[in-house]
Amino acid sequence: MTTSASAHGSAHGTEGRSEQSSPRSLVHNLMRSPEDMGAWAQTRYRGSQQKWLDMADYGEYCDFTLPLHPPTEAAASQGMDSVARWIAQWRQMAWPVGCVARLEWRTVNWQSLGAQQLPVRVWVQGASSMATLAHSAKSWRRLVATVDRLRQAWPHQELGGALPGLTTDRESLDEGELDRLIDVVNWLVENPSSGMLPRQLPIPGVDSKWLEKHRALVERLKATLTNSSDLGLASSPLRFGVRLLDEDVSGVSDGDPRAFSASVAELARLAWRPVWVLIVENSQTLAALPSGPHMVAVFGQGKDAAALADVPWIAEASHLLYWGDLDTHGLHILSLVRKALPQTESLLMDEVTLERFIALAVIEPKPFNAFIGHLTEPEMRVLARLRENNTRLEQERIEMGYAQTFIEQRLHRSSS
Repeated sequence: MTTSASAHGSAHGTEGRSEQSSPRSLVHNLMRSPEDMGAWAQTRYRGSQQKWLDMADYGEYCDFTLPLHPPTEAAASQGMDSVARWIAQWRQMAWPVGCVARLEWRTVNWQSLGAQQLPVRVWVQGASSMATLAHSAKSWRRLVATVDRLRQAWPHQELGGALPGLTTDRESLDEGELDRLIDVVNWLVENPSSGMLPRQLPIPGVDSKWLEKHRALVERLKATLTNSSDLGLASSPLRFGVRLLDEDVSGVSDGDPRAFSASVAELARLAWRPVWVLIVENSQTLAALPSGPHMVAVFGQGKDAAALADVPWIAEASHLLYWGDLDTHGLHILSLVRKALPQTESLLMDEVTLERFIALAVIEPKPFNAFIGHLTEPEMRVLARLRENNTRLEQERIEMGYAQTFIEQRLHRSSS
């Protein structure tokens, strides 16, 4: 055990800030063991590290106390052997190196059992000691070093608003990337309206993938320094893959490409007037689709598919179909498309299809659990089925011959 006068003094002096443990009693007067103390330290560390990072002293003048709930005489008389083992655990407690803490003892005189010395409370000084008890000393030192470096870079700025989330971001920043982060933020502050693409930033080691990975932290730091999180960068226009599945689509000229990718603005300039538009969730499905009369197929780019509502020949098509993965995310995307384009009909996103190809389904690792609106009753039923076992049937797993027959039957029903 590391016991120091300073640790004791700060627990009671005017300089220290005392953080009393929140009342938590599993059972009234339950004796807390060294193992319980470790769990308490881990909970406190996870819940408080962001607050400590905001402090000028990183929480080193905070005191933490854990009541150990020693037994009453009546309770001890019912199981003195257990009490003796509990006392021995605390006497033999080996405190980790770097932990400034002490154990408070109290002598009680019990009428039936005589004088007993009981551990009553653990006192811990400083966030670093709590991190040590929580087996997170190395991680805490890295976080403190990171905030120190950021404070050195911008010594006259209050960085509290930028620090939430740093505990997660820090894990993905090595030592060199921390300097790179500072260089990026400084450049963006000095060039607030550069209009550059992320890959054009004139900073060694920074590309679009780097910025995508650390964008949230970059935006928070820039907002702290300038009151604006806008990075002043351009973004590449979203491009949608398109396949003309029939030469006989109204408005198509001889010079128009049959397979291409284009932005929403470029698609909107086409004079096409297809009867059928089929939006698919996956690019491989787009490439494998068979021909279909008066039909154009579009790769919807996942959640961005709703942007296609700004393309007149899509919004005004006589029949608009959406075919996505049979999972919670696929149905969520369907709802977004239907919200923007209310006439949208789903294709092969039903219980019959799920049942036929259930052997090819897998577990959905991260299902979309929030409410999904704009679904029909059959779609709501299949959503419930999917959520029962977190089922995922990817679009590509559905046999294309089966899909072609299904599409042909759907076209025939509309023409008859």
